[in-house]
Amino acid sequence: MNENYKNNKLYLEGLESLPKNVRQIGDAREGNRIYMEDYVYSYLHQFAAEETSSEQIAFLIGKYYTYKGDVIVIIDGAIQGDYAEKVNGDLCITERTWYHVYEKIRKYFEDYSVVGWMYTQPGYGILLTSFLKEHHNKNFIDDKQVLYIVDPLEKEDSFFAYENGELVEKKGYYIYYDKNPSMHNYMLENKTKKEEKNEQDIDEDNDIIKTFRKKEQQRKDDIYQKKFINMLSILCGGLVLICLVMGIGLLNNIEKLNDLQAAMKTMTEKYNNIKKEVIDLENENSIMVNNELGAQIPDVNGNNDGQTSKSGLESEEKHTETITPPKTQTINPEDIPTSYTVRIGDSLNTISEKFYNTLDMVPNIQKLNDISNKHKIYVGQEIKLPKP
Repeated sequence: MNENYKNNKLYLEGLESLPKNVRQIGDAREGNRIYMEDYVYSYLHQFAAEETSSEQIAFLIGKYYTYKGDVIVIIDGAIQGDYAEKVNGDLCITERTWYHVYEKIRKYFEDYSVVGWMYTQPGYGILLTSFLKEHHNKNFIDDKQVLYIVDPLEKEDSFFAYENGELVEKKGYYIYYDKNPSMHNYMLENKTKKEEKNEQDIDEDNDIIKTFRKKEQQRKDDIYQKKFINMLSILCGGLVLICLVMGIGLLNNIEKLNDLQAAMKTMTEKYNNIKKEVIDLENENSIMVNNELGAQIPDVNGNNDGQTSKSGLESEEKHTETITPPKTQTINPEDIPTSYTVRIGDSLNTISEKFYNTLDMVPNIQKLNDISNKHKIYVGQEIKLPKP
């Protein structure tokens, strides 16, 4: 293959400011720096975890920049290294692999270049072998292209870059958060095996969840009917007692008939007020029933395809915002994880309450994850958490 094709016309562009909203891994404060977008980081580690008994290869897609005299590598995408072959026990990049990579670049990352590659070493840790040095020199001719080694078993990773003609381990790098439609489109059409398996499991669970919803709704209706009947019994008993008191008063003192008539009017007004409160309580209980059902069993496909799921989430939002007292406990930003996987019963409100003890962070979570409808999240979705 022509080396210029591998190099893809790499060049430097001036960078006016560094990416914002970043998380530092290791010590990466000075000198030449590496920035990897969060979608890319998550996808590469999912891909690496698919095979824990053999190596895998992926290509890092992005651009080089200069900033105040330093070289900045910004990784905006990743492509699986298909068609790699084992040679003497080592996984090697082939000509067919390169053609496949540049087909994907033309489709998803037209304005970007190959800025390096990832090599997984399950169980071997971060070990720069003589094979990796030789293979890097053979396939990546630009001295700015980097090597990213990942051990999915030990959950270790590190970048290597050229310094004074030698591949040297970098002390750290940055993960930054930004909208990345190119990588998002690639991920949708090139899912990892784990993601495909999760979709199959969700389809198989649909019938079970529908049955559970039906039984849960029936149980909630039974509880509500019992509570309502008990309240009506108490109300009727109170009215009977009022009537007895009024009758005794009339028999004992006929002269106070006028006063009793006034008392009767007052009692009637109180009865009307009690009746109104019972009706309001009935409406409130109905909302709570739907709210609990919607919060406990959200749509696993992440779609509001049923009225029960949608109304449950909306009711939960209203109920939480009206009766949840504010919490004033101080949150340590270091205790907040970078992301959270949505579980059954979660909403953006409950996630915000769980990690920030407030609902005020819901708009920030929406903005960070590009969620236009805060009620539309699904089980298994990766939610990135902003720092307060």
